[in-house]
This record gives sequence, structure tokens and C-alpha cells, in this order.
Amino acid sequence: MNSEGVGRRRPSKATQIEAGAERFSPSRDKSLLRLGATLGLLGFVVQIVMDRLHPHRFAPNDSVNVFREYAGSDIWTAVHIGQFVGTLLIVLSFVALATSLYQQPGLAGALAVVGTVTAILVAAVFAVQMAVDGVALKAAIGAWVDAASPGDQSAAFQVAEAVRWTEKGLGGFFQLINGITLLALGVSIALGTRYPRWIGFVGALAGLAFVAGGTVTAHTGFSATSGWFLTPATVLLAVFLIGVVILMWRRSRRVESAA
Repeated sequence: MNSEGVGRRRPSKATQIEAGAERFSPSRDKSLLRLGATLGLLGFVVQIVMDRLHPHRFAPNDSVNVFREYAGSDIWTAVHIGQFVGTLLIVLSFVALATSLYQQPGLAGALAVVGTVTAILVAAVFAVQMAVDGVALKAAIGAWVDAASPGDQSAAFQVAEAVRWTEKGLGGFFQLINGITLLALGVSIALGTRYPRWIGFVGALAGLAFVAGGTVTAHTGFSATSGWFLTPATVLLAVFLIGVVILMWRRSRRVESAA
């Protein structure tokens, strides 16, 4: 034995088994997968409902008509709270998905860690965006509508427009980070063996589209050009989310039967 090995004791077999049990707990994994699947489905439903309640008759960059439409909404703030809740539920679902991908070797496992971090950032950035859109913008629009003189109206409109562009900037970065999250999780799935590779490719494509759409949004606001990327990205996201919800639930049943 060389000098480096002096005083070292090899862990006993019982210690190794105990450490392995801590890393893999069928009961915990089953609960995590089912919780992730349930939260993902619930978040998807909440987002659909909130989208139906959100007024959007005019082009988003048409500030004058958009502000008038928003001013007439009595549930504006409540809708944006609902949108945040729906997004948070989906983010938690993605965190559960990423956790189930941690144990994969190599780049697949590393990307799952990246996806967890960026998913948390998605929730944080979206919380700020919804506070700006659902609270600050509503107040600024109210001041514009209630302004008495033309001068006051002009000043109030400029304030509301500045708040609107803050929202657009946050929207662009939200889409960018959302895209990075989907790209990381999608590639992790595609490189690994936990889930079918096709769902990973769907997630990765959605991520690339969101990154492109977020970049365009940061430059042009909520424009038709950004919609060229964000509309297919949203469809792909829906397919990815429903797919992983089903796959996580199925995997939880396999983990339960193997326990």
C-alpha cells in the first residue's frame, strides 16, 4: 500500500447500500413524477382559461386602442395573477421533469441541471412582467383615461407607453429564458434514455423558436414579426408539455410497480 492509501478505510457494503438508497427512493420518485404531471396539466388548463379571459381584439403594438380596451376590463389584474399562477405550475412541472433527468450520465444529466436553474428564472422574470402588466400598466392607463386636460392626457399616455415598453422588454427576456429552458430539457431528453427522444426534439425545437421570438420581441415589441416565431413555439410548447405530463405519469406507474 502506498502512502496515499494509509489511514483510508473503504466504505462498508452496508454504507454503500444506504448511500444508494438515498439517491434512489421509488416512493419519492413516484410522488415527484405524479406531482409534476398533475401541476403541468393544471397549469396548462389555467393558462387556457386566462387566455380566454384576456382581452386582445387589437394588435398588441397599437397602444391607443389596446389601452382603451384594457381600461374597460374589470378583471385585468385578476387575469394576470391567474396567468402567473398557471406559468408557475408549469415551471414546477418542468422542475420535476428535470429532477427525474438528473441521474442520467454525462451531458444529458448536466443539461437537466441547467434546465432547473433557467426554469426558476422563467418564473421570476414572468412574475415581474405580470406585476408590470397587471398592476403598473393598469394604473398608468387609468391615469391616462381620467386625465382632464389635453396636456395631462399626453403626459399620462407617455408614462403608460413607457410602462408598456417595460412590459415588452420583460416579455422578450421571458421568452428567451423560456426558450433556453425548453432547449436544455429537450436536448437532455434526446440524449438520454428516460423518455422517448421525439419528445425531446419537440422541446428543443420549441426552445429555439422561443429564443428567436424573444430576440425579435426585444427589438420590435409584440409585433407580427415576433408572432411568426412565437405562434409555432407556443404550439410546440403545448405538445411538449402534454407529452411530458403523460410520460411522467406513466413513468411513475413503472417506478411504483418496480418498488
